[in-house]
Amino acid sequence: MIESRCRIPLVRLAVFGSIAVTLTACTSPWRESFEPATIADYPPTERAVIREVPWERIDTVLRAIDAERAASDVHPDEWPADRLSAEKARLATALQLSEDPADLEILGRSVFKSTADVDLFDGSLSAFATSIGADYAIWSTSYVGRAQTIEREPVTRTGAGWTRHRRRDGHVDYDYLPYNETLYVPVVIERDQFAWVVFYVRLLD
Repeated sequence: MIESRCRIPLVRLAVFGSIAVTLTACTSPWRESFEPATIADYPPTERAVIREVPWERIDTVLRAIDAERAASDVHPDEWPADRLSAEKARLATALQLSEDPADLEILGRSVFKSTADVDLFDGSLSAFATSIGADYAIWSTSYVGRAQTIEREPVTRTGAGWTRHRRRDGHVDYDYLPYNETLYVPVVIERDQFAWVVFYVRLLD
């Protein structure tokens, strides 16, 4: 069942701000950083088209939208329908969607930073997009500099020691036992960091 819809404000990509969640390779970046834009509950889709658009294209439009909302003396919740539709059309154009904006629903987006390799085609992005009812998963990425990460590195330690045990006749024996063990210790490593954004879009019936 589809519930009544509501919109949340569209804000620019805060690449250097606080809204971009920093994730590691052990998490699902799409699900963990998902920001819904509607409360509508859509059924899953069979397939989602995964498509790239230039970062500058999306960032420029969202910065302009953010500035207009900040400059408005009227809260966006009270804007007339035609103004909200025009804003939606600008975003659809930035995402290079050829469909009529009236036939599109922006379900939300994922925004995060990562120093780990992100595989767009390992199936996880497609699976998440279809699970929330998206027909499109439109992504973009941008290099944002170097970042320090704490990772666990293996350190091998070798040596030997004596063990003491008592025999049944009461005598004590000593055995010489060498050992070779691997420990994982935290170390600080500097890696390239990238900002990512994915918009999820549904085609309305």
